Amino acid sequence: MNVSPMPNETSARLIRLYRADFGTKSEVIVRMGGVVFAAIALSLVTGSALFIAWLGLYLIQQAIYFRVIDPRRRKYSMRRFQLALVLYSIGTAIFLSVPLNLLTWPSPSMYMPAVFALLGTVLYAIQRENPTSDVLMIDTGFFAAGCAWIFYISLPKLDFFLDHAVLLGFCVLVTYLFFRAQDVELRRQAARRVAERRYAQAQKARALNQFVGGVAHDFNNQITAIMGNLELFELLDDPDERRSAMQQCRIAADRAALTVQQLVASSGRTRLQPVRLEIDTFLKDLDPVLTDLLDPKVELDIKSADYDFQVSVDRDMLETCLIQLSLNAQDAMQGEGRIEIGARRVLSRAAAAPGQPESDPPYIGIYVQDAGPGVSDETLSKLSEPFYTTKGVGAGTGLGLSAVSGFAKQSGGALVLDNALPSGLHVMILLPQTRDLA
Repeated sequence: MNVSPMPNETSARLIRLYRADFGTKSEVIVRMGGVVFAAIALSLVTGSALFIAWLGLYLIQQAIYFRVIDPRRRKYSMRRFQLALVLYSIGTAIFLSVPLNLLTWPSPSMYMPAVFALLGTVLYAIQRENPTSDVLMIDTGFFAAGCAWIFYISLPKLDFFLDHAVLLGFCVLVTYLFFRAQDVELRRQAARRVAERRYAQAQKARALNQFVGGVAHDFNNQITAIMGNLELFELLDDPDERRSAMQQCRIAADRAALTVQQLVASSGRTRLQPVRLEIDTFLKDLDPVLTDLLDPKVELDIKSADYDFQVSVDRDMLETCLIQLSLNAQDAMQGEGRIEIGARRVLSRAAAAPGQPESDPPYIGIYVQDAGPGVSDETLSKLSEPFYTTKGVGAGTGLGLSAVSGFAKQSGGALVLDNALPSGLHVMILLPQTRDLA
């Protein structure tokens, strides 16, 4: 039984952990390469196999940590986040154990690598985007413990009480500055999120103006075409030319009717005829339809449901929506790539965020995921707005996703949009599951 991949607060924390520690591939390669090189070099210099054992332990921990926080697994829970914090603490302890131990070695040649390793760790922790306040406390705790260890091993080398006081004061001050730097970064992130929410409110007013202007512009084009061809019809004498003018009138009228239909769907007032629908059978029937519609270079992967999902929904409208989403995905990939379609069960409103359907859970989420470039966070929040489109002028009305969203809401569900990982757009239509199978 699967759970929705849409971000809630817990999953958002896990995603921030993933982006902070594994978000940039080149940085991960350089970091891990440096660790491997340092372990091998220390093993060769000292003749001790302990550094190789340390390297193996650290790489195993990193592999497990990556698997736990990898958002592509699409299983979010507070227990998983807590496990991620434990693994993060273990990894930090494993990594710091070597440089802190090298400081105690009598050989001066081991002192400088230890200092550089500790300095690099501090700089890495400060410059990266701090994912959560929990990580801030863990980093600060390890930093304070490191300072305490340095103070402890330095005690035998100090002769006067004043020397002890100066070193202790220095350790406390540096720990505070480290905590302060991390805390400032968290505050900046919070301020940025507040600014983004305010910007979103301002964009709602802009969207209303765009909607009104889009309706007026679209209808003006169609009415102009109809009236122009009617006038031309009255002026022409040739039967073929008059027939052509009437044909153009019909085309413009059909476009206007389609615009009205999409507007009605966007408003959630379409006359639906819901029937009991088994999702797995429905998706299998949809496969040949999409195969004929999509370009040959597009790889279509329709996943079989692992549970007997059933919903009460208008079958024709649902099929039309999935066709619309598939064509959008094809356009995003520029006619070449992989589209995955499937269904999963969503057990709670929190898991359905940010869609938040009005009906009660459980829900069935039918998703379409492409392998395109995805969109920015700003664009993501506007995609389902009427007349908003990422296509070029004349290539789309911007009513497709708006109509899908209206259909989902009218059916008691919601349309949920999210950037997929590692790339692409993940669009899910949430529908209430029939109660007798809940």
